[in-house]
Amino acid sequence: MADKIMIIGYGSTGKYVLDMLVRLPELADCEITVVSRTKEEEAEKRINLTRVSAGIFGNYPKIKYIACDVNDTERLSGVLASEGPDVTAYTGRYMKGFKYGEFSYPNGIGYGVWTPMSAVLVAKLMKAVKQSGIETKVINTSYGDAVSPLLAAYGLAPYTSAGNLNHLIPRIARAYESLTGTPAKEADITFVGSHYVNTYISKEGTAKGSEYLLNIRGNTEVKDEEIFRRCAEPTASGPERNIMIASDVVMIIRYLLDKSDRVYKFHVPGPFGKTGGYPVLFSHGEMSLDETVFTEEEMTRVNRQSLSCDGIEKTDENGIHFTDAVIRKMKDVFGIDYPKTLALEDCEGFAEKIAERLREKHGC
Repeated sequence: MADKIMIIGYGSTGKYVLDMLVRLPELADCEITVVSRTKEEEAEKRINLTRVSAGIFGNYPKIKYIACDVNDTERLSGVLASEGPDVTAYTGRYMKGFKYGEFSYPNGIGYGVWTPMSAVLVAKLMKAVKQSGIETKVINTSYGDAVSPLLAAYGLAPYTSAGNLNHLIPRIARAYESLTGTPAKEADITFVGSHYVNTYISKEGTAKGSEYLLNIRGNTEVKDEEIFRRCAEPTASGPERNIMIASDVVMIIRYLLDKSDRVYKFHVPGPFGKTGGYPVLFSHGEMSLDETVFTEEEMTRVNRQSLSCDGIEKTDENGIHFTDAVIRKMKDVFGIDYPKTLALEDCEGFAEKIAERLREKHGC
């Protein structure tokens, strides 16, 4: 029986994911269902481009499109039940075409302030999955460092999230190659830290006060600071940046559908509802934490401190607990009064307040 993949959301990330998946020979026989609120006739035009492109590569994928709004939990649960995907990738966004980091970084505001917006639709998807009664491994692309543990506290954790920390690994590998001559492909890197450390190493070449854990097997000569300085590489802004997160999603799907005994190492945020980013291992289609270099206890401690740099003290059954510093900054910069603690059930109402303020102030 063919493996089934579902992509929920068909913005730039979802389109990149589909384009990449259909070019992979090992997934040529998979059945792919795309679900989004885009009208069917519009989505099919773009999907037809993907079909033709895949054919040029010699692949003829089975792609189905279903128009369904994630906000309609009842209908979405029915779609999930009828399609029965083995792996489900959530690639949607609360505000279409809006990159939260473009507002955080210039203002020195931790990314954690956008958690209410990041959590709303993923929470609805996870409720729909539970209601559908199916077993599917959900990959979340929406700020998994904080969203995954928040949802875990409510019994709604995705299998894993994708992105963030993993975007540092190729940078570190290339930097290490330039410093030592070791081919980037041969660098065995283990890194621990949340979204904040990825942001500042990528942009400024420094961890900027965040704790982290880094090990490059065999490295005895190069200091972390030397490597980080070479990781600061300018990249395109806007929707084009989603090619990175799409690549993460595609690789995770590949690993989850590979039932062989081969072991794959990767880095993900929020695996099994945990806080921050971790190294993980995939084998036989399952994921596990990689504790071959660092213990789960020390990785968890570092990630909690790192997440606090992004403006979140913790997440638990009471909701998101914001730091006093980020509460002050959001008031000063955006004129938004953040509560000290925001429950998951209150995220949707508060997310709309944030969205209204951003539209008003920045024309989003």
